[in-house]
Amino acid sequence: MNCLGEVAVSLDEDELRGAIGEQLSRHSVLTLATAQGGEPHAVSLMYAYLGFDVFWLSDPKTRHSRHLDSGGLAAVTIARQYDDFKNIQGLQMTGIGRRLTGEEESERLELLAARYAFLREFAQDTLAGHLGAAGVYQFCPSTVTLIDNSRGFGFKQTLVLRPRADTPAR
Repeated sequence: MNCLGEVAVSLDEDELRGAIGEQLSRHSVLTLATAQGGEPHAVSLMYAYLGFDVFWLSDPKTRHSRHLDSGGLAAVTIARQYDDFKNIQGLQMTGIGRRLTGEEESERLELLAARYAFLREFAQDTLAGHLGAAGVYQFCPSTVTLIDNSRGFGFKQTLVLRPRADTPAR
């Protein structure tokens, strides 16, 4: 029972994975939090996703990109603005971020361009130079916590993901 006397029921793993996927598809902006040398930083980024991994385009010179290059540990939140706390839904994730290269970068850039038409337009006009200087980044979550107050105030359930062979060790 939570603070409001409501009973929140846990989801089985398939339901949890489905609810997480729904949140990823429902939103388009994430908040990425990084830190280096005691210097925390957070930034909002448009993203695409594949499974539970998220991808974005960013200038390698930005603070968050430099933080990822020097350690990779990060946290991500995904949610929209809510006017009523009872409706709050979203995701909290922890994991590792990294810049992609080569074919992997090209494939994920196509994924981003498929989700955001303006990226295709950038490639065809004078902003192509700015796009060309950007890098494609990937966040591989190790935990994903679903937040869903519509299921009961303070409802949280965490999915722990197993490390994959293609996830870089840091």
